[in-house]
Amino acid sequence: MDLGMKPDIEYPSTAPGAFRNSTLWDIYIPIAIAGVPAAIFTLLGFVTDGLDKPGVVAPLWLIVPMIALQTLGIIAMAYVILVRFEFAFRQLSLFTKGNPSVWRKLALKLSIVCLLLFNILTNVSAAFAGAGPLFVAAVPAFFAYVLCKRIAFSRLSKGPRKQRNTA
Repeated sequence: MDLGMKPDIEYPSTAPGAFRNSTLWDIYIPIAIAGVPAAIFTLLGFVTDGLDKPGVVAPLWLIVPMIALQTLGIIAMAYVILVRFEFAFRQLSLFTKGNPSVWRKLALKLSIVCLLLFNILTNVSAAFAGAGPLFVAAVPAFFAYVLCKRIAFSRLSKGPRKQRNTA
């Protein structure tokens, strides 16, 4: 006898899809936050053309914005990293019923280290002349971040889903 009552939480009878990285939070936002200071430093590079000659002193109006941009870029990315880590750790705890294994925690922490390394390499490579090869090292750091994040959430189901009211 069906009384029309349905449970609030439905556990799927078939295996749900695997956890997926958030394209916005895990890919676009870190690249955008790393790219904005890099683009501004590139534009400032056009302004500073010729300041690398011996005896030339960089004006204060140029030094202060460069230091401010470098600092703001690192702070913005650090904030995003901390927010993303907190959100990811909550997801990991939810998917593992509050008891994530040591290797999952380690993979998640390593992903955050790789993201921080990506941020540092992109900012430094854009800010300093001759540091362009560091940008090449930033690419593997970003891929390592995505890979470690995937490893931390590998073979986890999406967890309980709310059932929609169809009545």
